[in-house]
Amino acid sequence: MMNRTLGRFIDRFLRNSFCFELASVVAYLFFSLVFAAAGIPAVFLLRLVVVRWWEAPAFAAIFSLALFLAFCVFLVSAVLFVGSVERILSLGIKPGAYPVGSLIFFRWLVLSGLHLWMIHLVLPFWRGTNWIKIYLRIAGAKVGRESFLNTSHFYDPYLLTIGDGVIIGGETFVSCHLFEAGHLIISPITIADGTLVGASSYLTPGTKTGVNSHVGMYTYLRRNTEMRDGEIRMTPPGMTIRQYRSFLREKKREKSLA
Repeated sequence: MMNRTLGRFIDRFLRNSFCFELASVVAYLFFSLVFAAAGIPAVFLLRLVVVRWWEAPAFAAIFSLALFLAFCVFLVSAVLFVGSVERILSLGIKPGAYPVGSLIFFRWLVLSGLHLWMIHLVLPFWRGTNWIKIYLRIAGAKVGRESFLNTSHFYDPYLLTIGDGVIIGGETFVSCHLFEAGHLIISPITIADGTLVGASSYLTPGTKTGVNSHVGMYTYLRRNTEMRDGEIRMTPPGMTIRQYRSFLREKKREKSLA
């Protein structure tokens, strides 16, 4: 009863344009504080350089180098600190369908906003490295060995499982959520061992790939898609409807002759 009353209050609050803008400002302030905390080690490094080498003849060169090192320190500390904050915020968020305005939806909204900052400000620098896998594991994902992740677009990582030897191409979107009929749908994604996901593909909630399966470039896998082991799925190249129908007839004929 209490959750239902709170859900109605949140729903009315967010539907009011002024209240929505106010909530957005508060959320951005929270995100700023989290990233400011992640930047403390970098600020201490710069302060140390300024205090120690302020009067040095080569101060400009030393400070320029310190700026670069401080930026690298920030990228590392953001992975560790923001990833931990995301993991804490995701506790209790489970797969399911949640109406817009519910408490889970509000929590997910705040968590996703913080995660978007990571996607755009930090993770692009770590694509294809072990640091993005470290971040995903801290945020709650299960990531196997010898995987290569060349994208930063992992949404809801606490519901993500990536097997051993997985390769995910650049600009691929892996999203464990979508909106449908006024509800937030959250469902886990499992990318099995040895799966190859081509660049710019889109994996939606409930997707399960088979072992050693192949998802071609620019392929969209619909909600709850389950692939068999070794299966290949590809999106047809751009062609007219007539060309596509002819293509399907040709493939059907080749299959019947095989």
